[in-house]
Amino acid sequence: SFPVHPDGGYIGFVALKSGDFTFDITAHLKPAPNVKKHSSVLAKGSVKVIVPSAPRTPSRDTLRITGAYHPPKGDLALRSNDLLEVAFQGTPGAVAWFAVPGLVDSVPMTEIPPRTQSFWGDAVFGESKLRDSVLPGGVYTGYYSIPLSARIDTARLRYYLASSKTKAVDPAQDMPKRPGVVSDSSLYRLTCNSPEFPFTVRVKDSIIVIRHGVMAGYLATYQPRGVDLLVVGTEADWYKVKLSENQYGWVNSAQVERLPKGVMPPRSEIRSVRHFSYPDSVVFQFPVIGMHPFRCFEDDRRKLRLQLFGVLSNTDWIRYDMRDSLIDYGSWEQPERDLYEFTLNLRQDIWGYDCYYNKGNFCLKIIRAPKDLSTLKGKRIVVDPGHSNDPGSIGPSGYTEAEANLAIALEVRDALVAHGATVIMTRPDMRHVALADRPVIARASDCDIFVSIHNNALPDGVNPFGEFGTASFYYHPHSIDLAKAIHTEMLKETGLPDYGVYHGNLAVIRPTSYPSVLVECAFMMLPEQEALIKTVKFRKQVAKAVTAGLERFCKEFGHGR
Repeated sequence: SFPVHPDGGYIGFVALKSGDFTFDITAHLKPAPNVKKHSSVLAKGSVKVIVPSAPRTPSRDTLRITGAYHPPKGDLALRSNDLLEVAFQGTPGAVAWFAVPGLVDSVPMTEIPPRTQSFWGDAVFGESKLRDSVLPGGVYTGYYSIPLSARIDTARLRYYLASSKTKAVDPAQDMPKRPGVVSDSSLYRLTCNSPEFPFTVRVKDSIIVIRHGVMAGYLATYQPRGVDLLVVGTEADWYKVKLSENQYGWVNSAQVERLPKGVMPPRSEIRSVRHFSYPDSVVFQFPVIGMHPFRCFEDDRRKLRLQLFGVLSNTDWIRYDMRDSLIDYGSWEQPERDLYEFTLNLRQDIWGYDCYYNKGNFCLKIIRAPKDLSTLKGKRIVVDPGHSNDPGSIGPSGYTEAEANLAIALEVRDALVAHGATVIMTRPDMRHVALADRPVIARASDCDIFVSIHNNALPDGVNPFGEFGTASFYYHPHSIDLAKAIHTEMLKETGLPDYGVYHGNLAVIRPTSYPSVLVECAFMMLPEQEALIKTVKFRKQVAKAVTAGLERFCKEFGHGR
């Protein structure tokens, strides 16, 4: 049984094994004191739940292959010297190998011991306890380096598994018909050294992300329309792009357009760099002959490192504007072929920065901190109530996060305006604002700081009674002190448990032009906290905490820490 909050909400946490379940739910009227008669039934209902099976170790009773293990997302196109990595799961204690028809008949594979496979939600937000069910055995791995002579149009791999008691195996024989040997085919197809590759694509979206792997972490963000990339391979609907001699990335094919055969990405040689000083910013210009992929990141609070791919260093001149007090010095190097690296050292902490192309130049823009950081007066602050058409988390009583975020954000707006700030709301009511449009609104408003208001929930599998509280998220290093400042004030004002400060890959806090933070005020999914979020008192506490956190951040930044 679960207690019901006066608002009508309740929550329960039940540990389940894999399978199909039906939960019968009955609501009883709580009996009055000293009444022995069982409470009457108010309502009944049922909920069906399906828990998928975790990977398991196949039985040793029967020799079999259960399927590929962590296979590619789809068909592969590889080139010479690429590694073809293969893994499948089958009966433990056997002998395994794979073949690529028309290329290689027998590549030996080795059974690996069970490896830890943690659930990200539990690892980040829970207790991160490893379950035995996620330690499958019978996994065989192997790899093959694609030779220069290989030419395969399309082929499905063949997996083979033989009993350890089987005598020496001749791959030339018909394996499936041999006693003690089973085989299977890959679901994906392989192409090797296709004359189609390489080819050049051009970014057609306004901004895209280059990733370290298919659906993996971000290598470079905000590549603008017009950047050219050299494609050298594919996996499913993703292109593998060569950035420099030793660096590769992945882009989704839907975000780029293929250029005619023979068109190569630009190759530039940077001979000079020039520094321009403006009242609100500093700009470093790098003359180039095309739009190159790039990457910019913070080595520390006062150092930016720019990487331009497809660029040769021949920088004889760096011209400074000596009237500027923000810049210390810049330096360049060529760590590998087709990779130009420029490091910029500052005399003050980074407030924000931007990268863009303009009239034949790549521009690195460093945003100056606002004047008079002792006060919020005159600061332009974007307040973003998270979600809109997407309701976000839904509380036990049906209260949506989109409604809660707006109610809190309006209190934050009023508190900031009372301190003299200019506040821009990404949405002042329940109208729909797309996720991608919120950073656009912030940039168009020339904001100084960005604060996104949210309320939390947990992924399935994490105990809600042991993991909850208030949390703050940042993405770029120059925003972590803002997250810490607001988080400190949230703990002080609300009295909620400390759920931590996180680096979070969240769309609204990825822009680099300003410090930004996303605040998860409380947990919508908990009846007590859902009820708390509905109160004006709590909303004002959050508003006071956010305001005080912004003041703390600005003052500490102004004092140079």
